[in-house]
Amino acid sequence: MLPFKIMANIFTYGSLMFDRVWARVVKGCYASQSATLHGHQRLAVRGEDYPAAIPASQHFSITGVLYLSVSSVDIKRLDDFEGEYYLRLPAPVTTANGHTRLAETYILKPSYRHIAEPFAWDEEHFRTQGIERFLTRYQGFHEV
Repeated sequence: MLPFKIMANIFTYGSLMFDRVWARVVKGCYASQSATLHGHQRLAVRGEDYPAAIPASQHFSITGVLYLSVSSVDIKRLDDFEGEYYLRLPAPVTTANGHTRLAETYILKPSYRHIAEPFAWDEEHFRTQGIERFLTRYQGFHEV
């Protein structure tokens, strides 16, 4: 008999939106789609290439990637990768086709709010310049 595996949808908004990062962390293959998390703001993290999400007014939203039915084994790997700065919390996200789905996402713990810059994370800069540096130096890869 196979062990019961809990699965969840995971909303990503930073480095994990990129296949090269996601594939180094998880072992499974998952369907994904574009989605938006409302009521949160994506900020740069001081001295790092990755962002942090914090709760904000409903005027703010974060676009990202929603991975569907991620296994508990891979969720554990994601938890280890994200480390101590983040809490994995459930939140509704809106998919590109307008449907609302419950997903879990990594939100910056209030006790670490001081590491967030007062400006938005630059996704394009990460795509063109930051990803290579991130792949070589981010410590979270050593935890999974």
